[in-house]
Amino acid sequence: MKITILSLDKWGYNQFIADELKSKGINVKHINFDSFKYKYPSPFHKILNFFTKTLFNYNLKREHLAKKIISLLKNQEKQDVILIIKGDDLCLNTIKSIKQNTSKLITFLNDSTSRYPRMKKIFPYFDEIYSFDPDDISKYGFKPITNYIYFDYKNVSKTKPLFEVFNISSLDKREETMPRFANYFKKHQINYNLIAYDKNKNKELEKLGIELTSKTYSLEDVFELVKQSKILLDLQRPKQKGLSFRIMEAIALEKKIISTNKDLINYDFYNPNNITIVDSNDIKIDSLFFKTPYESISPEIVHKYHISSWVNQIFNLN
Repeated sequence: MKITILSLDKWGYNQFIADELKSKGINVKHINFDSFKYKYPSPFHKILNFFTKTLFNYNLKREHLAKKIISLLKNQEKQDVILIIKGDDLCLNTIKSIKQNTSKLITFLNDSTSRYPRMKKIFPYFDEIYSFDPDDISKYGFKPITNYIYFDYKNVSKTKPLFEVFNISSLDKREETMPRFANYFKKHQINYNLIAYDKNKNKELEKLGIELTSKTYSLEDVFELVKQSKILLDLQRPKQKGLSFRIMEAIALEKKIISTNKDLINYDFYNPNNITIVDSNDIKIDSLFFKTPYESISPEIVHKYHISSWVNQIFNLN
């Protein structure tokens, strides 16, 4: 079986899919187009691109991406399956060219169509569409699948927690949410480690004990910080209900969760002792939540969310 994965893998989560397939003896190639950086030949080209993409929907960066991907696919055998993850940067003609190089074209949407509506144009060209967003699944009839536990959780060494609560996020639309939680934790004397990607270095956030950074933490560094924490804070993106990787890490490492995602109550791992759902506009958390121990969930449920189960479902390996 020959499989190619095409993805915008900025953080490295999708490489674990390729690694899992290789461990099953499958011939797999991962094309991470996050590495296809485009450099404008001159300032004129940058100005030109602004007008062409605005007026004619022609994007120099997107054309550069298309040429690189199509060139790589032409140099390999026709694939049994091509999986595209985060394909909103691919234009319609690129998708058509990719489809010619495979017997089956599938996609996994790990973002919502309400955030990236341009994805709708390419839907008819996929043989199967998987989504982690409950609203999109209901509206469009996509096949449901969540994000995944990307590591061998059974062999992770236990670490004594250094912090009660941990979160690392891009501020984006959550610029008001994280400070509210920082204020709450500070008021209730709860030890926290909150990190925000913020190029502007907002001094007000620093006063709240939020670490502001413009550098990108590696996946390995984030994982160590997760291990060092007792509770993971999950800040839901606006217009999105799918489960974040923080949720997957919490399930695997038996960490409690404070989340703004109300949809968590609909999953089989939900346990009010382990998960508290909070309105970010009116934060209220029972003090017992911080004191009671984690209640283990069944190994079968945990394994259901592991990457080995994920690839079996997506690629029909059972």
